[in-house]
Amino acid sequence: MIKEIEIDGYEKVVHATEESSGLDCYIAIHSTELGPALGGARFWSYNKSHDAIEDVLRLAKGMTLKNSLAGLNLGGGKAVINLRNTEKTPELLREFGKVVESLEGQYITADDVGVNDDDMKIIHKVTEHVAFLDVDPSPATSLGVIKGMQAALMFLRNDFSLKDVHIAIQGLGHVGFNLAEMLHQRGAKLTVSDLGAWKCNEAAHKVDATIVSVNNIFEVDCDIFAPCALGGAINKDTIEKLNCKIVCGGANNQLSTSMMGYALKDKGIINAPDFIVNAGGVIDAYKDLGHISTDFHVANIIDGIYDRTMQCLMDAKKNNMPTNLVAEMMARKRLKQ
Repeated sequence: MIKEIEIDGYEKVVHATEESSGLDCYIAIHSTELGPALGGARFWSYNKSHDAIEDVLRLAKGMTLKNSLAGLNLGGGKAVINLRNTEKTPELLREFGKVVESLEGQYITADDVGVNDDDMKIIHKVTEHVAFLDVDPSPATSLGVIKGMQAALMFLRNDFSLKDVHIAIQGLGHVGFNLAEMLHQRGAKLTVSDLGAWKCNEAAHKVDATIVSVNNIFEVDCDIFAPCALGGAINKDTIEKLNCKIVCGGANNQLSTSMMGYALKDKGIINAPDFIVNAGGVIDAYKDLGHISTDFHVANIIDGIYDRTMQCLMDAKKNNMPTNLVAEMMARKRLKQ
């Protein structure tokens, strides 16, 4: 059963359920102004349906801003599949694919938390509106985050080298671990945390990372704090613990509310907005969707994350505004044009 929900500011929001597979999903299409809405499918256990709705709306809006800022002719959308009363199975994936197909190309789904390329191939059996069938987007995302870090460092100290820069990474999923490996190659000093102890131990072995608990990662005295787990890492509780000069990571919706941007500004912490710096994955998808032809074109657009981050930081300083609000203005300017 697919039920449409009217929500102001969104082109379409649907809630789909299917009894035999246990499917309970929401798909939000925030905007198709620039093209079909591209955004990943998040498979997660939400305690309350309201939490799932809030997450999908926030994520879909973020994808509109991200795709616009990256210069892509794509809109913003997202899907969340609630695993509270079920588990991810091939049947569930196929039923989700049917919901995507029912939207007739308005929404293109892709990898996100709790889903992988093999899952996407199952979904693709019932809908053609799938990206990342054979490519892990996380290395491209991690590379974009590095470009954002370099811009923030140049803005802070007129030097974008990452050698000996101390970076605290919260979350060692695909993006977080790839980021750790890339930063290690550039000579950065790493401190990491993750709920999975084996991930931390692997990081300690492979990239000489120091391990701290998930609660203590915020308090690490570092140059850059990199949120790479779920959203809302910067909130009214954690912001008081931060002991960094820059926030720049791969997670979506790192600020629990836009007001956290003012709080970071008041603390003198440079915030490289997530929907600028973590766009590498969707830029990679742009090639898979046939908009650009080679990996070199992908790398060229990812390189532009440095310039877009720098522009945002400079405009924020000039206008005495939080960087997250400046980044939103940059994205909306292209949407209006």
